[in-house]
Amino acid sequence: MLRITGSAVALVVTLVLTAGETKAQNAPLPLDPLTERERVLADTIARADPRVREFLEAGRSRQINVSFIAVKRAGETDSQSDLPGRRHAEVLFYNYDRNQGVMVLVDLRARTVADVARIPGRSVPINSDEVALAARLALADQRVVRMFGGRLPRFRVATGPATLANADSARIEGLRTLGATPADPCLLHRCIVLFFRVNNRYVQMNRVVVDVTTQQVLVREGGR
Repeated sequence: MLRITGSAVALVVTLVLTAGETKAQNAPLPLDPLTERERVLADTIARADPRVREFLEAGRSRQINVSFIAVKRAGETDSQSDLPGRRHAEVLFYNYDRNQGVMVLVDLRARTVADVARIPGRSVPINSDEVALAARLALADQRVVRMFGGRLPRFRVATGPATLANADSARIEGLRTLGATPADPCLLHRCIVLFFRVNNRYVQMNRVVVDVTTQQVLVREGGR
């Protein structure tokens, strides 16, 4: 018969307590940024909601971002909500065919969708994936290649501000641009204007716009 000594029991208890302490130490604090696990969980919960699923299936769509949000519950005073007890995430999606966004509030502890709100497409920011798509489309366009004398520098898409280490590298940055007239496709479509940076200088300013809704490259003459 297996005999369990007092020292063995003590060791097991110590391991259990240590594991519990480690888990508690690793748990995010109330106002910490979302962990990668929480970001994935929030996206999964949001997509499972029937209202969100209908929105995403109604046309070409993508996730724009997942961000932490502190939520004040009904009836709470300001002092009570200083440190929210529940972790919440805000998940933003965009539908290209509807030119509309949907914002989803996710309660991470309850693993439920707390609220869903539609927002105008013009109010939905671009994300880094869309800038990367716009850059790929532009660099494959022969009109853009000719702008650089037929030979493109080794561009990379910027993911943050230039540092001393990469200030001289060939970079592409992108900003959302909105159309002002009915003749401008960017009035209703999602467009990104690209900025090319070579040898720490911006070149070909405001000349290349990519309509990511139709995936068309628009090249403006003379930067206008």
